[in-house]
Amino acid sequence: MESTFVLRRDELNADFIEIIKSLFKNEQELQITITAPEDFGLNKSESKEAYWKRLKKAAANVESRTQVVEITESELDGRMLQK
Repeated sequence: MESTFVLRRDELNADFIEIIKSLFKNEQELQITITAPEDFGLNKSESKEAYWKRLKKAAANVESRTQVVEITESELDGRMLQK
């Protein structure tokens, strides 16, 4: 299983580690890679209303399959081999 989490530095805490441990409870070994990605606007101040508007827009995009990128497992494997 593979998961990607994008979060603010202040969200990295013991609770988050426990979530990771529960998600991967059947694994003996984990590999964790930490990068500082481009700014996705997570550090931008916004009002509660703006936050909910952005969240609802993202959910609507998923429902309408707008701005959604899908790749098959074999396509992903091929991309990983190219790196």
